[in-house]
Amino acid sequence: MNKDPRSEHNELSGNGLFENSMPRRDFLSKSAKLAAAAAVAPLLAAEQARAAVTRAVDDIGRGELGLVGTDHVGLTVPNIGEAIAWFQDVMGASAPLTFGPFSDPTGTFMQDLLGVDPRAVVDQITMLRIGHSANIELFQYEAPDQNHTHPRNSDWAGHHIAFYVTDIDAAVAYMESKGVQKFLGPFPVTSGPASGQSINYFKTPFGTYIEFITYPKGMAYQVPSVKPLWSPKLNGLDSVATKVPGLLGIDHIGITVPDVVAAAAWFENVLGFINPLTFGPFRDDTGTFMQDLLDVDPRAVVDQIRMVRGGNGPNVELFQYEAPDQSHTFRKNSDYGGKHIAFYVRNIDKAVEFMQSKGVEKLLGPFAVTSGPAAGQTINYFRAPFGTFIELISYPHGMAYQTTAPILLWNPRDNHP
Repeated sequence: MNKDPRSEHNELSGNGLFENSMPRRDFLSKSAKLAAAAAVAPLLAAEQARAAVTRAVDDIGRGELGLVGTDHVGLTVPNIGEAIAWFQDVMGASAPLTFGPFSDPTGTFMQDLLGVDPRAVVDQITMLRIGHSANIELFQYEAPDQNHTHPRNSDWAGHHIAFYVTDIDAAVAYMESKGVQKFLGPFPVTSGPASGQSINYFKTPFGTYIEFITYPKGMAYQVPSVKPLWSPKLNGLDSVATKVPGLLGIDHIGITVPDVVAAAAWFENVLGFINPLTFGPFRDDTGTFMQDLLDVDPRAVVDQIRMVRGGNGPNVELFQYEAPDQSHTFRKNSDYGGKHIAFYVRNIDKAVEFMQSKGVEKLLGPFAVTSGPAAGQTINYFRAPFGTFIELISYPHGMAYQTTAPILLWNPRDNHP
């Protein structure tokens, strides 16, 4: 049975948070007691920054796992050509790495490596760079059991990618000029631990939710006691590898889980993450606020949101929803809306051994890519107990594509702490 996060009075500031008389702009904010932030290591030149990362994150995912930070988020889309074209045309993405197809017509390699049907085929993988933060990895699959529906944010398979922008009004206006489906916003959070941020959700033609977020003066939770969430602002305020005004890069990856308390504990206990920001619940019992803001059923309830940080790189935002139409199905990597989060590790053999010592469900690997443009990387997938696939990846000497690509994928070892 799921633990109800709303009963945790030591972490939340009370029940009855969103009453009908409360202004909508307070819905997202009034909740957890103020959590906190600590000093961040100074910005250094590239090689010095990498050394600083090693010193600064001993207690945020490093340890035996050797986690550096988020490398990429993987998404399965119906038509990879359409998705690449959209990201390039609308968001100004670069696509320096493409490989595939691959399959195993007679054996179990696909099932063993990726947790998909043995006869599944990966038609193509393309990795995109947008800004100076984690990359996006697009997959196009064929599979006998492929689910062709797109998950909502309130479903257990729900997810979104949030990009930090320095001027949210300009960025939103740009997206509107490109005809992108937009939801309520920009929406400022004006009280509670998350106050200081403004957000706006969008939906792509291939079913992926995109969020823009900004917090130019930080958020209320950032008081000097605990390390803060990571921010793309730490990598500089210049806008590169994008067409969106003021876009810096991925700020976080949002995922919906059955039990947010258990999921946050897993990230902390297994991956060594920290959880500096918790807020919610929020709801709208009579109006359409939830639908307008998040594209969920009007009666959907966000029980709690927890943001967790591991190493240096985009954070993970964990949601627990209740919704009348909520799907409790976990997606395979081959399904539309399939997803995974990949973390860069220094030594993949040691990292995999550590994950096994923690009892995490492991797929085939470590698997070294030895030919083609992706040669040089070694990967291993795992399945978390809340249905999300986690990938560990390492390419200590780079990848083959780098010898000819004019723009390289972002390397998490270049993130500033």
